[in-house]
Amino acid sequence: MATAADASFAPDHVPAELVWDDSLSRFNSELDDPFIAASRLIDGPPLFYARDGAQGRPGWVIARHALLAEAFMDWEHFSSEGGMDLTQMLGVDWNLNPVNIDPPMHTNYRKLLLPMFTPKSVNHMEDGVRETCDELLAKFEDKDGCDFVKDFAVPFPSGIFLRLMGMPQDMLQQFFTWEQDLLRGTSIEGRVKTGRDILDYLIYHLEQQKKQPATPLMESIMNARIEDDRPLTDGEILGMFYTFYVGGLDTVYATISWSMRYIATRPQFQQFLRDNPDKLNKAVDELLRLFSVVSSQRRITKDFTWHGVEMKENDLVIMPIFIACRDPEAYPDPHEVDMKRKTQMLAFATGPHLCLGMHLARREIRIALETFLDRFDNIHIPEGSEYEFHAGPTFNVDSLPLAWTRKA
Repeated sequence: MATAADASFAPDHVPAELVWDDSLSRFNSELDDPFIAASRLIDGPPLFYARDGAQGRPGWVIARHALLAEAFMDWEHFSSEGGMDLTQMLGVDWNLNPVNIDPPMHTNYRKLLLPMFTPKSVNHMEDGVRETCDELLAKFEDKDGCDFVKDFAVPFPSGIFLRLMGMPQDMLQQFFTWEQDLLRGTSIEGRVKTGRDILDYLIYHLEQQKKQPATPLMESIMNARIEDDRPLTDGEILGMFYTFYVGGLDTVYATISWSMRYIATRPQFQQFLRDNPDKLNKAVDELLRLFSVVSSQRRITKDFTWHGVEMKENDLVIMPIFIACRDPEAYPDPHEVDMKRKTQMLAFATGPHLCLGMHLARREIRIALETFLDRFDNIHIPEGSEYEFHAGPTFNVDSLPLAWTRKA
């Protein structure tokens, strides 16, 4: 870990040897694979203080699987409230719900939403997921290839999100454009405007749902009761809508894209999955570990010493799951799929904030990969073509050219 010559960005309580005068996003973009690039930080301190840990903000970065799992469990020190700048940027008095809310209120909201995202509930969604998948493939399955990101990975989870929310399918491109501008925008003014545009639409959608809920999910939220049998406030509902929006569009498309790149560059593994369809669920879990694309954020609630490091109230903590899931201490040979691996992966976090939508995400990824493997042979990246990516708060693939042999 290089000590900064000018560490003015670091508070006085940060030891000089733990100061890192660099940007996490820049560092992760140095190689042609951001997961490999990020995993180099495992060779340094388990915990360090970066000049730019998340969208220009300095903070602690956790760079070990064991420490990250511990921090996820310890919500009393590592708070989800105040770690994100989105709601502050929007100027609203509510949080993303339930992702940026701590127990005990988090538990109340989670109990309310959980029945809609159980494995049994996801089973009822499967026909819609497959229908969305088939509609997209119909546009290019008689061709010899596609840009997997543009033609499939982006519209696939977005279409499912619109179905769940009861929103018109013709909003798909607008929603994705908004989401990319919000999460990847370089100017705070532009991000604020985009964030407000999204919020304005969600407010409009809420008013429509009050009149007539469009889907079972919307009906459950509109009729929900919490605490002393009171209905949810508009702010609580909008916090849920915004959470579904940010989580439902970005991470699934990214994970599917990285997974397909892995499959397309490993013919033997590709054929193994075709020959062993019963192994696909296990393969999806390993691909989720390999391509854990997100970095969470937390806020320190009170001064305390953690693993020998002094941390202060309101310190920002960056929790890059993509580093933890490539930690060889937890996962030997961490950069390859191991179908016999036993260690639980952290792709969906752990503790109180274990991802609510994990069963739906798994199902979406499995159905997408299964469908491509069933319909096409020899899926590969054409010679001379290259994929494109960006390594911001989420690792996203921007373009993935694919070619294949059509099955008879």
